[in-house]
This record gives sequence, structure tokens and C-alpha cells, in this order.
Amino acid sequence: MKQIVIISHKTMSKGMTETIKFFAGDIENLHYICAYENGENEFPLNQLVGLLKKFDELDQVFLLTDLLGGSVNQTCSQLIKDYHVKVITGVNLALALSIVLDPSDQLTDDKIFELIEEAKGQMVYMNNYNGDNESDDE
Repeated sequence: MKQIVIISHKTMSKGMTETIKFFAGDIENLHYICAYENGENEFPLNQLVGLLKKFDELDQVFLLTDLLGGSVNQTCSQLIKDYHVKVITGVNLALALSIVLDPSDQLTDDKIFELIEEAKGQMVYMNNYNGDNESDDE
């Protein structure tokens, strides 16, 4: 099974998780951690490691972080070797939804790259976007 943990500075990860649940329903394998919240000045590493230890060793674990080079991403990247996690940074809603909704229990590296490329395509400067593609549908 896939386990997805969205981790961000402050509350972005909580909001993204709530938004995903709005679209996809209550997803039991979707988790979030808000770093540097409530006056905390340290990354909640114990909270993250505690969550990772709860997962089955056969689970494919994704840590979706907010900023490349940011402290959240740096800390999560240090866990790749010891916890065999897949760390993806620069997460957006399109990518997180794609990973959550993909029916596979495990994603190949090729599929992960494909989902990232598709998510990048969701970032559009609307002032120059072709009006023929506009729609009222979500």
C-alpha cells in the first residue's frame, strides 16, 4: 500500500490534505505534518519518525515536501536511506491528488516521473493561456 505524508512549513500540508479529502473522500493512507507550527523552531522529526515506524515495511512511503532546499525537504531527504522513502519536493495539489488517486499499490520510478511532469503542466500563466481551452468544469 502507498502511504503519503505531506510535510510543509506551517499549515500548507494540513490545508492540502483537507482539500484532497474534499475531492477524494477520507483517505486513510494520507497524512500530514505541519513543521514550525505553534512557535516551534525545530522540525518535528520525532513525529515524522514515529509515523514512519507505524507503516508496514512493504508500504511504499511518499514524503511530499514544499520547497527544494528548504529545511523540511533537507530533513526528509536525510531519511531516504534509513526509511526507504520516496521524497518529492515542490508538491502541488495536482501531484498529491495524482499519487493519492493512482490505483497502484506501488508506483515505479517511471510512473513517479510521469506524474511529476503532468503536475508541472498544471502550472499555467493564465494571462497568456489560450481562451479556447477555458471551461467552467473543474
